[in-house]
Amino acid sequence: MKTLFISAAIAAATLFASCGTTKHTSTAQRPQNPFGETFSVPNGEFDTDEYFGASGIASGPKARMGELYSVALTNAQNVVRQKMAHAYKGAIDDYMNSVGNNAGTDFQMKIERGGTQIIDTVVNDTRETNPPVFSAVDEKGNVTCYVGIRVYKDAIADKLADYVADNVSDDEELQIRFKEDQFRQRMKESFKDFTQNQ
Repeated sequence: MKTLFISAAIAAATLFASCGTTKHTSTAQRPQNPFGETFSVPNGEFDTDEYFGASGIASGPKARMGELYSVALTNAQNVVRQKMAHAYKGAIDDYMNSVGNNAGTDFQMKIERGGTQIIDTVVNDTRETNPPVFSAVDEKGNVTCYVGIRVYKDAIADKLADYVADNVSDDEELQIRFKEDQFRQRMKESFKDFTQNQ
């Protein structure tokens, strides 16, 4: 009887040891995320061929939810503003290279500055695509606000192309070289090609 009890104890110990080893090995082989736990942003907006998109995030006390919403919206607007300014400058550089470098740096700077003002106006009028989403209140009494926005590329490309076309008339040499339809198409293609998903 003693021998049977000892044999059963050894078998049980072997079984527990092998289970522990197997579990340890499978955990060790599982790849670890270097960023820790991650999640998707509610109301996340990303660039598409059709529009520039951005997500704004702001965290703070629950008592300041209105202010957090405003900060998150401004955050998203700033992201879209940077994308649009980058795409616009690329379209202007591309077009000025196509008409020749003698077209004038002063003119290029003027239309870049004016385009930036138009972008600022359009982006400042942007509102969220969905109602803002707030996280649950954490142990410190804070919440996080998420806001998504989008600006349609063709609409802003047309406004910018109109602005450039209006200002080309100030330069006689450029007026001869400038082809408005071609420029408008280049502007739209530059915006469509710009995608920077977050």
